[in-house]
Parts: sequence; structure tokens; C-alpha cells
Amino acid sequence: MDIEKIYLESPTFETERLFLRRITKDDVNDYFDFASDPLVTTYTIWNTHQSIEESKQYIEYLMRKYDSMEAYHWGIIDKTSNKLIGRTGFISWDINHLKTEIGFGISSNYWNKGIITEATRQIIKYGFMKLGLNRIEGRCNFNNIGSGRSMEKLGMNFEGILREQLKIKGIFVDQRIYSILKSDFESIFTDGSSIR
Repeated sequence: MDIEKIYLESPTFETERLFLRRITKDDVNDYFDFASDPLVTTYTIWNTHQSIEESKQYIEYLMRKYDSMEAYHWGIIDKTSNKLIGRTGFISWDINHLKTEIGFGISSNYWNKGIITEATRQIIKYGFMKLGLNRIEGRCNFNNIGSGRSMEKLGMNFEGILREQLKIKGIFVDQRIYSILKSDFESIFTDGSSIR
């Protein structure tokens, strides 16, 4: 597993509707637009952003994660508006076991349009084909139907419930865990089909 590769390459991706690229300080206004939406933060461990300064501090936090090679987040850019509408990425690495966890968030204006699936499909391919990953995990709150559906559309398998896994906004919350293995990924692509 070669995670240095991702930081050296800073890969970008283009899909039918989207560009994916590193998040930068120049994205602060767009980031605030979606991070300040209480609907977006319903299921998150982070609170609704109340000011541009909060979004600036969060982007600086993401940039430190780039510098320390702890995580890698892509901004999701809507081609039509050239606006950052969300993010997706690898939120942690487990080098010894060749695995990572994905995490994503998107403006509520773009929910139920397949945007997260379209974007995250690219990083899953990159993870298996270029980084040498064996397993990619994803988690969501037990009642976050949208995130669960996105992971299923990415070919990820539901593995079970992690009881009271996180304390979110003062309440212990169960989480659903999903995964896709390199062998799953290879079988999806060798049978002539693709991730939905």
C-alpha cells in the first residue's frame, strides 16, 4: 500500500457532472454554504458552521491532514455552476491491514441525485487500482438512509450494526458498517458490469 502516491499525485477526477480535486482555502465560501445547512449536519459529529471563520478553520484542519498524510479529501465541484457542493475522501488509513475508511458530505440541494455515488466511485477505483488497498469501509448512523443507500450503490456490503459507536451531539448513536473488498471490486469489473 503506497499512500505517499496520493499526496505526491494529488489526483483529480472528472465525471459526467463533476470535477473532484483537493480542497483549498479558496473554497471557504462554498464550503460554508453547505456546512452551515442544519440538514447537512443532522447525522454528523461536527456542528453546523455558524461563520465563515469556522469553515476556514475546518479547511485548515483538512490541509493539515494532507500535510501529515493522515487523510485525503476531495472537493466535489458541480460542473454546471463551478461551485464546491460537498466533499468525499479517505478519512483514515490502516497501512498494516491495507484498508481505509471513506467519508462524505454534500449540500442538501444535491441529495437524492446520485452525486455522492458518482464522486466516490472514482476514489474507490483509485484506492484499489493505484494505492493497493484491500478493503474500504464506510459507516453511517443507523437511521441515515441516504448514506447507506449511497454505499450500497457503490457495491459495498452491509456488515452489521456497531452499537453506540459514537457520541454525537450528546447522544450515543448506533452505526451501520459497510465494506467493499478488492476481490469484490474485481468481480464487479471482470463480469462486464460496473459499480452502480
